[in-house]
Parts: sequence; structure tokens; C-alpha cells
Amino acid sequence: MSDLAMYLEQIIREAHAHPAVNGIVLWASWKPIGCYEMCLTDNNFKNLPTGDVVDKIIWEWTHKGLSGITDVDGYFESSLFHGDYEVTVTHRDVLGGSSLAQSFKVTPTENSHKPLHVKVSA
Repeated sequence: MSDLAMYLEQIIREAHAHPAVNGIVLWASWKPIGCYEMCLTDNNFKNLPTGDVVDKIIWEWTHKGLSGITDVDGYFESSLFHGDYEVTVTHRDVLGGSSLAQSFKVTPTENSHKPLHVKVSA
């Protein structure tokens, strides 16, 4: 990973972790002759290391296809940011692996970074 990509990842993560931050806007201008400082893609729109960092973080924070298996007490735990989710939880102790699919919205609050607890019952 390039130094620029490493610094970008660090800055995005630190900014996002601050409770007063509601969102991040990243301006990375592109023009055919190249970028002034930082581009996310090359002139053929193929990701550069900085673009890979942004894609990785977006994928990590959106929890696409979130799924899990409960612990022995029937709980599945995940830390979620505000947004829309669809989660599938499988109960580990139910014969046949009973699953529950649930859609929900996590709204922004002071405690948006606290774990969301879901209990699946047989």
C-alpha cells in the first residue's frame, strides 16, 4: 500500500470515529492530464491504491450480506453504524440450523457505535 493510501485510510478512520462526525465527503478530482495530489482512479478509471482504500472501507462499513451464527446463549452481536441493514442469523443449537432474516434501520444517536444485540429464539 502506498504511503498516500495508508494516510488516507488513517484519516478516514480517525474522522469517522469521532462522535461529532455525521459523514465524510471526499473530493478527489480527476482530469485527463492527471491529478494535482490524489486520485482514486487512473485515466482508465482503474482503481489506484487510494481508490482501493475507499472501496475497502465502504464495503467494511456497509455490512453487505451481514450474517452470523448465535453464541451458546442464542445471541448474535455486531457493531453497526447508522444505516439500513438486512441480517440473517442462524441459531447454532437448533437442529437444521434455524435461521431468521430481519431488516431494520439503525438511526444516528449519541450511541451509534454501541453493539446491536439480536436474540434468535428456537
